[in-house]
Amino acid sequence: MSDTTIVAQVTPQGNGGVYIVRISGKKSHRVSLDVLGKFLKPRYASYVKFFDVNSEVLDQGIGIWFPAPNSYTGEDVLELQGHGNSYIVKLLIKRILKIPGIRIARPGEFSERAFLNDKIDLTQAESIIDLINASSESAVKASLKSLNGSFSDKIKNIINKVVDIRVMLESELNFSEEEDLNINFKKKFLKKIKNIINCLDNLLCLSKNRKIIQNGIKVVIAGFPNTGKSSFFNLLSCKKFSIVTNIKGTTRDLIHNKIYFNKFLIELTDTAGIRRTQNKVEKIGISLAKKEIYKSEILFFLIDITKNKNDQLKKFFKFIQKLPSSITIILICNKIDLTNIPPHLSIYKNIHCIYMSIKKKIGLDIFIKYFKKILKKYNYDVCGENFFLARQRHLEEIILAKKELILGKKEWKKNKNYEVIAYFLQNAQNALNRVTGKIFSRDILNKIFSRFCIGK
Repeated sequence: MSDTTIVAQVTPQGNGGVYIVRISGKKSHRVSLDVLGKFLKPRYASYVKFFDVNSEVLDQGIGIWFPAPNSYTGEDVLELQGHGNSYIVKLLIKRILKIPGIRIARPGEFSERAFLNDKIDLTQAESIIDLINASSESAVKASLKSLNGSFSDKIKNIINKVVDIRVMLESELNFSEEEDLNINFKKKFLKKIKNIINCLDNLLCLSKNRKIIQNGIKVVIAGFPNTGKSSFFNLLSCKKFSIVTNIKGTTRDLIHNKIYFNKFLIELTDTAGIRRTQNKVEKIGISLAKKEIYKSEILFFLIDITKNKNDQLKKFFKFIQKLPSSITIILICNKIDLTNIPPHLSIYKNIHCIYMSIKKKIGLDIFIKYFKKILKKYNYDVCGENFFLARQRHLEEIILAKKELILGKKEWKKNKNYEVIAYFLQNAQNALNRVTGKIFSRDILNKIFSRFCIGK
């Protein structure tokens, strides 16, 4: 890799205000001489002309030279910034590729080289793609925390604890004058293992919020036919997405929209009205609705307060009995504008009920106030040191490390064999090292960096 120089457009394809072309590798110096006609002062923005092979001007703009190891990739890097015309970019890259030993970069290859040259670890590399794909303020801040090393520091701190206990054990086994390890040492040793397991548990607990942070809080609007579900969906979306009619079964498919509410990213879903029907298409819609409800974090269930309230409540409570306890359920008693019932919030059988009129927006202020309240449990401390994103790969390795430690303790209780615990400690350390990339395989690297865009 060190003998190959790569080039790619860093900015998005197409016309724009500015383009950036990045060159990384030993031939970057040659590009500066051939294309710019001179060498640049390190880490200074120089206004220069870009020449083709016939010394004719292709473009003019900014050139910045980053000599190794003080660059993003850890190699010699040259960045060229010019007028954002896609045709000019193609001509410039074509010119650079005429220099022997330079090729187009693979997806994520700049970041991969940064990892291999110890500029970033693997969790930081992965946080780059998370940052690019972040769709909310919390996701951006969490990705930045990981990019700055917050998550890596947590892992490295636990690795150091494992190394410390391994050193303590090896030292005691090799240099203790006693034939058997004393009781105080055993207690201290087991206490340290328990502490590491607790640290891993805390890390797993902090890492469970990735899906919500990245994709938003999953909110499903459900209920019986003609209770105002689609109107409610449109109201929260501030736009007409769902068709609204007085015909039962109008909504048959799942309608999705992502909205921002009080700085939270909400994945909002409108569903088919739940009822018994002989219509095959509507049956499919109802089945999809039920599956979506089971995946929700928050469920707004609507009933029509002008109809048989007791019958609807009976069906509602029968329906929610089967739902997971993790789902926050709010009952929306709609159409109070057709009754003498004032807008209010009440509790019935431990379920919060909001009496409102979606059509007339009566009681909307009560709903907004309560919705803000229930969202507080998702109000992660985005400025806190423990706020970061962990990928499934990270979680699997952390869980494996925890299992190895638990197995080590279990085996010791059976055999009183500290050499066996040393083996399990080594396995736990290896699992954690795979998180940061201290131990890695080419397959893992290919899988991670292939998801990056070319130029990153």
